[in-house]
Amino acid sequence: MPKSLKILFVCPFAHYTGHFPWAAVHETHALAQAGAHVELLTFCGVRDNAQVKVPQTTLRQHIKLSLPLYHLANVLRKWKTTQRLAMFLETWMTLSVAIRLKESKKLDILHLRDGEPFPFLVHLFNFTRKDYRWFVSLTGTNLLQYPPLSEALKKSFGMFIYIVLLRAVNSSLWKPVYRRSLDRNRFVFSVQNELMKKRFEAFVDGALAGKVVYLPLGADIVEKEIPQQEARAFLGIPSDRTVILSFGACHVGKDLETVFKALEEIPGVVLLQGGDDSVLGAQASVAALAQKYNMTDKTVIRNYYISEEEKPYYFFAADATVLSYNKDFTSTTSLLWQTCRFKIPVIASDNGQLKELMEAFQVGLLFKAQDADSLAKTVRHFISLGPGAIETFKNNCHMFYNEFSMEKWAQRCLDIYRKLLAE
Repeated sequence: MPKSLKILFVCPFAHYTGHFPWAAVHETHALAQAGAHVELLTFCGVRDNAQVKVPQTTLRQHIKLSLPLYHLANVLRKWKTTQRLAMFLETWMTLSVAIRLKESKKLDILHLRDGEPFPFLVHLFNFTRKDYRWFVSLTGTNLLQYPPLSEALKKSFGMFIYIVLLRAVNSSLWKPVYRRSLDRNRFVFSVQNELMKKRFEAFVDGALAGKVVYLPLGADIVEKEIPQQEARAFLGIPSDRTVILSFGACHVGKDLETVFKALEEIPGVVLLQGGDDSVLGAQASVAALAQKYNMTDKTVIRNYYISEEEKPYYFFAADATVLSYNKDFTSTTSLLWQTCRFKIPVIASDNGQLKELMEAFQVGLLFKAQDADSLAKTVRHFISLGPGAIETFKNNCHMFYNEFSMEKWAQRCLDIYRKLLAE
């Protein structure tokens, strides 16, 4: 890789929770370590003031006339019903600055992290431009799978607005914009599993055909292990219980109810839930489910965003992590990568890529998705396992990490860059 190669890593949502800030920190560092010159562009910085190890810049440093829109986005973000509109503005403004920086800094590639939920915006910006090189990651299937408008409205007005936006984004009316942008510039769209690759190849009547690549996630090393007793004391969990961890922000693809149904009658088990559950609403919240299934005394709930600093306590406190998803969930389960980097055994539903990876690496046990009896049987089997079997799972987690390390992710990324520049 030539030392002069310049990459602008564009992450409009690094101030949100979840994988956005993690990618802004770890993926940029991995690319820099692999030999690329990387700069990070965000809308308003990285959540928790995380330590970014590459040069970074924010939108505020580059805008003047559009300052009112910047403040409007910050206001709209405060309410869930208007948060998607805020994300639209954030994407629009961040891309406009990225385009300007490409010209002034003579950048080779613009790497857009998380090209959804508004993938057409990058093509609008390239409608009148030529010979730009774009690497766009598409991390979910929310553009491809969504409920009917009537069903969305029953859940919430915010969900209704979101589905309306998705339908607008998916409209074939955008196809001429895609075609002109793709004809005049060079794009690669990365996805995180093969099923998503096939589906995005057909996106907007095949507009992206031949430009979608499979790029697995990377897993960063855990620098410090926390003794289980210390982690449990930090979270207020008895040391003599079997702790099953459910981690991460709750969303419509996760199936927590099956977890509660399964664990209700299993003695000596504590469910540790860490992550924001506000999207579920009061009736379907973790606390409501715990009460419904008489598990209030067996559930430890931390229903807020868990910072990177606090995250290790949750995993090291657990005996196993449960990954429970609806049958039709096909997105990549990034929590599998998170769990394996901490070397914690996994109990997972048999969904698509998740099932394939569980069978390939043997990092834990599988159960039938949305089947509480199957999960209960699997948990009881896990509890009965001896130390040797648990150690085997942990060793296999280490093998998983080696296969999907950040170093390998970065090298795969650089290979894609090379091909993109050669076109």
